[in-house]
Amino acid sequence: MRVRRPVTDLQLEAKARQAAKIEEVRRALTAAGHRTAAEQANVLGVSRSTAWALLNRDKKAGPSAIVLKRILSSQNLPQEVRRKVEEYIKEKSVGWYAHDKRRVRWFRDQFPTIAFRDNEAAGLHPSLIG
Repeated sequence: MRVRRPVTDLQLEAKARQAAKIEEVRRALTAAGHRTAAEQANVLGVSRSTAWALLNRDKKAGPSAIVLKRILSSQNLPQEVRRKVEEYIKEKSVGWYAHDKRRVRWFRDQFPTIAFRDNEAAGLHPSLIG
């Protein structure tokens, strides 16, 4: 039986940061005129239920690499939404959403076409340094 460790303040802060970034994506979609789940799903290139879950549910976990790749491949994605999704990927790729080093490395490897500048590594989450 696996014992769950208590959630730390640092983890709570990271999850709040992650939820705030997803909220930025939702706002960018709304600002681009995509207000309904069906419209948002269409431009994101995912099913309506996936779009709704991504943008409206409790943010205990963010979108998977597969969902993010599907979103980035959407031909209908507004530029501002793309920019927010890429920001999310970059932030997750340097550990800002409370994942361990192994998971961060795996996630970053899923997006070889996204340019990560050397100075972004300096933005590593404190728990990943050392």
